[in-house]
Amino acid sequence: MLNTQNNRTIWLYGATAISLALVGSGIAYYILEDDKQVKRRKAGRRAERTSLRLLHQIKEEQQAIELNIKKVEGNIEDQDCDEKSFKQKEYTLAHSNELLLRLMEKLDAIRPLTVIMGSETEAEPNEFERSLVSNIKAKKRNVIESIEELFRRLDVANIKVKKESSRREQIAKEKERLEKEETERLAREEKEREEVRKENERLAKEEQERIAQEEALLRQKEEEVNLAQEILSKQDDYEQVEIIEQEEANEQEEQASKQEEAILAAMKEVEQEHEDSK
Repeated sequence: MLNTQNNRTIWLYGATAISLALVGSGIAYYILEDDKQVKRRKAGRRAERTSLRLLHQIKEEQQAIELNIKKVEGNIEDQDCDEKSFKQKEYTLAHSNELLLRLMEKLDAIRPLTVIMGSETEAEPNEFERSLVSNIKAKKRNVIESIEELFRRLDVANIKVKKESSRREQIAKEKERLEKEETERLAREEKEREEVRKENERLAKEEQERIAQEEALLRQKEEEVNLAQEILSKQDDYEQVEIIEQEEANEQEEQASKQEEAILAAMKEVEQEHEDSK
């Protein structure tokens, strides 16, 4: 009887101990599970904040790009814009397109489920984690839609740029053609002026040569006239000398004749006197 009671007591104590152990294990399990859930929630929240900060940064970059596009897209067809400013617009649009592609690459790297679940990609997300994933997806979708809208605006702007570039190219070609024609016209005029100048120089040279020849002929004629006059003058002098010499000779002959006659007359008188004296 006593042994039976002791066995029953022992069994009760054992059952109680087992029950307490089971309860303790259950409590410990629930505590561990709760701690695990808390850590998952905290990790998920941190991952969400990190992703949202990155999305916010991408959104700010998208807004900055949008501002640059807005400055350009409204005045692409401004004809008063010089070529340097137009090239700057082309560069802004092309660079904006490149920056948007980079943002899309950054967005593609953000995988909401992977971000929240981390290495536990095979685990099923709980309701809280699904809400975090949905929130990130919504924010990401919002940024993607904004970027896609900018891509559409860029397409429209690039069409305008292409048309304006074609128009400017035609104007440049026409300007080049006109400048070429003007250059050729000026070259022709310069050539004509040069030909006229050379012709005038040739005519002037011929005129100078003609005048020089005429002057030479005049000088030659003058020299011939002077020489002829000099010759005539010398001939006159010679004739005058001959006349004077002839006159002097005649005078001498006449004087000689008179002297001879006087002598003869004197001789006759002497003879006559001599005869008379006989």
